[in-house]
Amino acid sequence: MFLIKFIIGIIFHVLINFVLSKKKLLLDDPNHLNHKKMVNQKSSIILSGGLVFILLFLFYPSTAISLKFFIFLIFLIGLISDLRILDVPSLRFILQFFIVSIFVYLLKIEIDFTNLKYLDLIIEYKILSIIFTILCFLVLINGSNFLDGLNSLLLIYYLLVLLSLIYLVKFNNLNYDLSLILNTFLILFILLIFNLLNKSFLGDSGAYSISSIIGYIAIDFFKTNENFSVLFIIVILWYPAFETLFSVIRKFISNYNPIYPDNNHLHHRLFNLINLKIKKNLFANLITALLINTFNLSIFFVAILNYKSSIFLSLILLFNMITYIFLYINLKHEK
Repeated sequence: MFLIKFIIGIIFHVLINFVLSKKKLLLDDPNHLNHKKMVNQKSSIILSGGLVFILLFLFYPSTAISLKFFIFLIFLIGLISDLRILDVPSLRFILQFFIVSIFVYLLKIEIDFTNLKYLDLIIEYKILSIIFTILCFLVLINGSNFLDGLNSLLLIYYLLVLLSLIYLVKFNNLNYDLSLILNTFLILFILLIFNLLNKSFLGDSGAYSISSIIGYIAIDFFKTNENFSVLFIIVILWYPAFETLFSVIRKFISNYNPIYPDNNHLHHRLFNLINLKIKKNLFANLITALLINTFNLSIFFVAILNYKSSIFLSLILLFNMITYIFLYINLKHEK
């Protein structure tokens, strides 16, 4: 069944690309949003990743209609950005906040406990737990959009996140239905193939919708299984979350609007250094994505082995943040 879904997904992606190319829709302008272009483009590449993701996601019958509707609306916010109908980041952020707020409440996915004493004292109040969950979603969505500035980085990262959850369930006999995770994994794997071949980009629509379903899975996974530390979820999602928080602080210090994108993220700096050495954008792009995600894979592996230990997981999280800041400062000096 997995193989059949994979083949159908590949054929479907090819057809979507063909139609969009013929109609000249969602064609990426190499000169537009330079902060997201790491590969030298001889021609426009189709921003079909988001469209393929949402259509395949809606196709799977096992997913709740309410969840499908939530992800679809988030996708639409990204789509109007990709079509350059709404090119104002602050307005997109307001739309994100509005949609996420409604569905956190309707889907009842607020984070109402964490097993972290002092945080639980705050979110024991329903309104505060809802606000906290909304903020988590917004941080993840926008951090993921930052990571999409490097080709394949976001897809590989979230594939590793899903693999970590699958491994945790299988080898620790946790009670969790893996159907949504497996279906999402398959779609992301199909998208990665086209992404690596430079045949498709995710666009804002892809980054928004994929990060939203990952956020939902992470919350649902934790609320279903209470016998591991919430810090495990934080560790496997640390990169887009910390990317957002670090970027906001950095832009405030630089008197730059934190809502607007730039090309001063860690992956940009690492790419610039590697590209300077090998002088081939395509390979520099892939090497950068692999280096970052190899680090994350090692972190995830250690976290899986210690998924119940909040103390150990907090140390891992601290190590990640220190490593990020250290690399960022030193790569800045290398620029």
